[in-house]
Amino acid sequence: MAMPRSWSNPLRSLSRAACLAVLVAVPLDASASLSAQPGAQVAFTASGPGGLKIVGTTSELTALDDGQTVTVTVTLTHLSTGIDLRDRHMRDKYLETPTYPTAVLTVPRASLALPTPGATQAADLQGTVTIHGQTRPSTFHYAATSANGAYRVDAKLRVNMRDFGIVVPSYMGVTVKPDVDIDVHFAAADH
Repeated sequence: MAMPRSWSNPLRSLSRAACLAVLVAVPLDASASLSAQPGAQVAFTASGPGGLKIVGTTSELTALDDGQTVTVTVTLTHLSTGIDLRDRHMRDKYLETPTYPTAVLTVPRASLALPTPGATQAADLQGTVTIHGQTRPSTFHYAATSANGAYRVDAKLRVNMRDFGIVVPSYMGVTVKPDVDIDVHFAAADH
């Protein structure tokens, strides 16, 4: 059997081999598993009258990738605003963390575009957010930077407490606005 004429040129064969390698490598990269590394920082910021800002922070975050969905889970049971009484009210009365201990963002893996080494990829994406036992669609902005075999991920989203069945906090006549800004920062390794 004669070899097709176009395949007889070694450069064309090399070119086909390179294309095949790229086609094989793309699905492998797309299905690579991401996981969060230590050092995460999450801030929930609520605003009130007269410029009042209440910021609750935690570093308890996990990010898991099953190949279909990336799931970012933030544990709320140790969320801290810097004032013990306010923390107890927030966790026990409003977030009800004994019953609903986490906030979860899920994103289809196929919608994430990971940057090449040394580059940054940013986009607005659709996902779902679960807080206080309620799941809602949400748009969020993320930026991921690739360096040294890992990704630095920064994300921002806004949620309305009422959408998740959370009573808007009020203390001594001061009520915060129902919108909460969430800032998430973590490093993720590609496995």
